[in-house]
Amino acid sequence: MGAFIFIFPIFLIFLREERKYMPKVRAKVDVFSTPIPKALLKLAWPIIITNLTQTLYNVVDAFWLGKLGKVKFGAPTVSFPIIFTFMSLANGLSSAGQALVAQYVGAGQKRVAEKSAMQVIVVGTFLSILLGIFGFYTAGAMLNLLGIGEPIAPYAESYLKIIFLGLPLTFLMIITQAIARGWGDTVFAMHVSMFSMFVNIILDPFMIFGIGFPRLEVNGAALATVIARLLAVVYSLYVLFKGSIGFKIHVSDIKPDMLFVKKILSIGIPGAVGQAITSSGFAVIMGIISRFGPAVVSAYGVGQRITSMLTTIGFAISNGVTTMVGQFLGAGEEKKVDEAVRWGFIEVFAIVGTLAVFLFLFADKVTQFFINDPEVIELGKIFFHLIAFSVPLFAMVTIVVGAFTGAGKTLYVAIINVTRLWGIRVPLVTFFANLYGFKGVFYAMAISNGLALLLGYTMLKLIRWKKKVI
Repeated sequence: MGAFIFIFPIFLIFLREERKYMPKVRAKVDVFSTPIPKALLKLAWPIIITNLTQTLYNVVDAFWLGKLGKVKFGAPTVSFPIIFTFMSLANGLSSAGQALVAQYVGAGQKRVAEKSAMQVIVVGTFLSILLGIFGFYTAGAMLNLLGIGEPIAPYAESYLKIIFLGLPLTFLMIITQAIARGWGDTVFAMHVSMFSMFVNIILDPFMIFGIGFPRLEVNGAALATVIARLLAVVYSLYVLFKGSIGFKIHVSDIKPDMLFVKKILSIGIPGAVGQAITSSGFAVIMGIISRFGPAVVSAYGVGQRITSMLTTIGFAISNGVTTMVGQFLGAGEEKKVDEAVRWGFIEVFAIVGTLAVFLFLFADKVTQFFINDPEVIELGKIFFHLIAFSVPLFAMVTIVVGAFTGAGKTLYVAIINVTRLWGIRVPLVTFFANLYGFKGVFYAMAISNGLALLLGYTMLKLIRWKKKVI
């Protein structure tokens, strides 16, 4: 019980301080009275910190599990594609929640926005319980389907089963954060993520190595994650039921309303399916890269981590665009919708483009920071020199995704995601890898980033997407 001696008093203090502290830092961004460039940045910066917090969350898990050896360290790694596929459904429902809340708020129908938020929570809870049960009983079969065998499989299966038991908590954590973003509050998600990370950091060594607990090792890491999410969800629901952020959910809205349920599923399912199909494409690309040996894999791994950090900025601003597009459409202000999208492109290109220049200039130093191996450093330099200036282009694709999501047109998001990966990147990687070796993979990635932006921008201009879903 050692860890709980620290955790629960902190949790109670956190709740006690919520009334006087949190309203000061969780002010809603009024997108109608704030200049659009400024509003976008105000919405984006907490999301950037939230994403970096999530990265640190994974780093801490990796740090402690690394002490157990490569087999047990590998259990969560091989489990990730399965977990990511299930989380795609949570992300799809969260997109529906953010779009509906934003559009109803923009239309001045706050009470209906609150009802739609509760309906998303109800649908998400119901689906996540079913998926959690399914995942728990099929975890071993899914690992076998992926070709994961001894000695990792037994550890991965037990890890997955615990994560699946906590799947409803994962769904609720993602959905409640999206609801707050739709309202115009992105700091809420930042606080929830930071609190969850803090709990996980404390619990990990206790539960993995048996300090005050039985020694649970890999299962301890999974259990620490579930407990951290449990406390985060309790806090999130407490804030939303209380209405501390100016937006309140009500027990009276808990009965399923089929009109809302159909609307939530029609918005959420296309995006979820698109993400699930996309995740399988990355597995194929990883298989092609692995043919070129561990040095190329390592350079690619470093490159992907760094470029992902840069595109995090794009996703953050994209989330701001989603909120603004939703609220402006709800209010019937199409001109402001166009302005929000335009400024999203400008800010992403300026910020990510500047960082890409530094990435190009200091490619070897960046790689060396992670792996001090001459061969990997040279390959990392090649990777960044070929990829760097295409990263802002991919980051701009996220703005198109954010615009369509805010309008509730997630089918277009699915089309972009599936086409850019299966229609563009996978064929190009396959072709150029056979033609130019490992460099061909990097060429293909750079070209596909540009073609993805061309696809998204063309759809943005040619499709009539600026229509409410409420």
